[in-house]
Amino acid sequence: MAEFGITERVLAEAPVAKPPPSFTKTNGAHGAPKARRPMPQLPSLPPSAGGGPIFRNANGDTWDGLGDMPEWLKRAVHAGQDIEFYRV
Repeated sequence: MAEFGITERVLAEAPVAKPPPSFTKTNGAHGAPKARRPMPQLPSLPPSAGGGPIFRNANGDTWDGLGDMPEWLKRAVHAGQDIEFYRV
């Protein structure tokens, strides 16, 4: 410290910078919590009558409505696409 001419008194009198505000806790300066976008509601799916696919995308990926929804259809629905768009 002596090399740079800094004393304990100078350090004690130095202003302390505030940390930046957290961008995940508030929305703007007024402190309101961020609004959460509602998740789209998925329709109840009928069981597959003929065992064939119920949903198909442009790449030819299919889903028969049984088991977990495949990732390609989850991504499309969460992006705002209507699930009925993919119904065969």
